[in-house]
Amino acid sequence: MEPEIIRGKVNYQDSAQLYYRERHFYAWHLFPTHEVQQKLIQSQAKPVFLLRNIYDLAVSMYYHFANNIDADIGRGRNVDHYFQAINKDDGLSCIVDGMLKPDFVWKGIGPHYHQMELMLQFAEIYPCFVTSYENMLHYKLDEIQRLASFLDIPLNNGQAQDVAYNSYFDVMKVAAERKNVGSHFRKGQSGSHAEELNMSHVQQIQQVLEKHAPNLPDLLQKANLSHILDLAISY
Repeated sequence: MEPEIIRGKVNYQDSAQLYYRERHFYAWHLFPTHEVQQKLIQSQAKPVFLLRNIYDLAVSMYYHFANNIDADIGRGRNVDHYFQAINKDDGLSCIVDGMLKPDFVWKGIGPHYHQMELMLQFAEIYPCFVTSYENMLHYKLDEIQRLASFLDIPLNNGQAQDVAYNSYFDVMKVAAERKNVGSHFRKGQSGSHAEELNMSHVQQIQQVLEKHAPNLPDLLQKANLSHILDLAISY
């Protein structure tokens, strides 16, 4: 279950957007602010936090808007025309630093890095399951079994294998395309920023990281997730 998207009123730091429905998973982009943390603690929730390589994340967000991802399920942002009016390099720069339009206020990628920082800080004081897109991609079965254990869900090896198979990118993509809702599935790979970002983008991202999430590198190292900062290219 996810909260309803109301154009112009979505606030990912609003704890009122966090609510519960029995026997459901709640999935959202909510920041674990102090108020959100208190709700999670009081409800004895089992938070699952998913992080992604900071460079790949910037590229993914670019295509999310430029290709109007999820329009086929009625959740497109419908701002692709702004990105079609500029070249890709400039579009990527806008994703990193921000874009201000009458109907599109994008604050840049910095808040996303700060969100990761808050997740890891919360995980130090409350039991959370923290993983990464990369770990789910390369160590899927291990992560599924680890997640099942965290959620107290009995899962034998055969069941874990079934979950792993049905959550592989290509399998999910085929299933989605059969329903004509496959826009969310683009590459399903890690490290694609090596083909997309130039030196200027990389420098922009590193400056944004230092400004918005200065503690993230240390937190990632302690969580054994330093690959979130890996740069697949060298200049």
